[in-house]
Amino acid sequence: MDGLHSPWGTLGKIKIERGMSHNYILWSEAWINLLMESADQPRYVKGNAAPIVDGAEALKQKLGR
Repeated sequence: MDGLHSPWGTLGKIKIERGMSHNYILWSEAWINLLMESADQPRYVKGNAAPIVDGAEALKQKLGR
């Protein structure tokens, strides 16, 4: 996904995700709180997946100990 390069894109995303009105976002919520909540949401990231281990010995092997 590309976008959200400006406050207007972020504002639109928040309105869609949370069902909030434009007026409510501007006058009832602190902007920094909305930005921090959006930045901290869980999301899927392609690429480096964490290794899966099934016990202490497998973890030692992955760590090279």
